[in-house]
Amino acid sequence: MTARRHAVIAVTAALLAVVLWWLSRDLVAVRPPEVDPPVDGVILRTYTEPWLLLAATLSAGIAMVSATLAVLARDRRHEQ
Repeated sequence: MTARRHAVIAVTAALLAVVLWWLSRDLVAVRPPEVDPPVDGVILRTYTEPWLLLAATLSAGIAMVSATLAVLARDRRHEQ
């Protein structure tokens, strides 16, 4: 593969990783614990979907490997 193709794969995988990471996060409203004095309202907690986070991690890994291959292919072409 050419350096340009590796670079395109790297950018695409990086963008996919960011989108998957963003989709894996969600805010969940929970009731506060019973305390004295009582607390009004709800508590917002961040919930992370583990499968989407795993997919984002794998996509980020593919982006790093592709970027490395793009740099190596570019350097090999410049040496010749």
